[in-house]
Amino acid sequence: MKKKILSLILVFLFLGCEGKKEKTVNIYMWGGSKEINLFMDNVVAPEIKINTGIILNRVPLTDIRDTVNKLIIEKEAKRKNGTLDILWVNGENFKHLKEANVLIPNMIKNLENISLVNPSTLEKDFGEPILGMEAPWGEAQFNFIYNTVNSNNNTLPFYDSASLLEYVKNNPGKFTYPSTTNFTGSAFVRNIAIDIIGLENIEKMSTVELKTALEPVWKYFRTLKPFLWRKGDTYPESEGKLDELYSNGEINISMGYTISKVVSKIEAGQYPQSSKSFLLKNGTLFNNHYLTIPANAKNKNEALIVINQLLSPKMQLLKQDPKNWGDFTILSLDMLSQTEKESFKNLSQNDKVVPLNELKSKRVRELSPEKTLIIEEGWYENVGKR
Repeated sequence: MKKKILSLILVFLFLGCEGKKEKTVNIYMWGGSKEINLFMDNVVAPEIKINTGIILNRVPLTDIRDTVNKLIIEKEAKRKNGTLDILWVNGENFKHLKEANVLIPNMIKNLENISLVNPSTLEKDFGEPILGMEAPWGEAQFNFIYNTVNSNNNTLPFYDSASLLEYVKNNPGKFTYPSTTNFTGSAFVRNIAIDIIGLENIEKMSTVELKTALEPVWKYFRTLKPFLWRKGDTYPESEGKLDELYSNGEINISMGYTISKVVSKIEAGQYPQSSKSFLLKNGTLFNNHYLTIPANAKNKNEALIVINQLLSPKMQLLKQDPKNWGDFTILSLDMLSQTEKESFKNLSQNDKVVPLNELKSKRVRELSPEKTLIIEEGWYENVGKR
């Protein structure tokens, strides 16, 4: 009964808004992935239009921090009817938005499909309590990608920080990573820092203690630097550039958070068919990413309808398909029909991707936004500028 009432409310909001048929919802999101952009424009937007009559307009972002600052400035200026309706966000940026009080409070109470998601995704984002201010959209785990043709007996290039250093020394110029100003670069550096220091040790430390404990990490990265692509004099500006270097054979390893990325890239003809993904022995960072609505959004009701659609089994299944995006679902399979369960499980199995049981056993919690920032800034000061 409760679901039916909520459904009727959403329909009422949908039909009751003046000029609803041509309402446009602006979704602001990172625009650095060709596959994600095509999926949003050619699959998601048409589906949303058919189901709701809402026009979904994707607005690409280069640096989400600029958008976070924009919302904070608009609040200070008391600007209503802002241009952002939905924002793709997680981690430290969510924390900034939450602290600035620029998001709709407990928005998820208005989403019928929130009952289908895994409850653990509703608790914390990079250690920050969510309090219903954002809705989970997908599941990510950092992974590395290599070309098995370049590997003896299909053995992994490396499995921890020590073996990575050995690999890079034996293959000079064939490995690199983006700087920590980039989301992927930051994640790579955090993974290595965790491998060297230990997750539990970092979590127990104060920020002052962490800065001191990171000295061996910066020494490690400075040792790594001269053996990198272009001798570490420059770093790829994005994950997309890293993929390009890997695709044309300039480097041997790529990386990213999308679990089925290797399959998506092979399907798109951008990776060699012999590519496979792998994890570090002690695991890699795991997180969920989210959708939120600014408090000054012009089209709040329509934004809720769109997000509810994006949480539906059909849309989540389309998103997990490597031909579209390959992003794993945040839905609880126990809440789905048997047919839906089988469909998701089939998409989770591919010999190019790390097996699901290994992914689950090697999940590493994300660090808090404060400690993430210390690592990002520390790398820049101690490695990037030298």
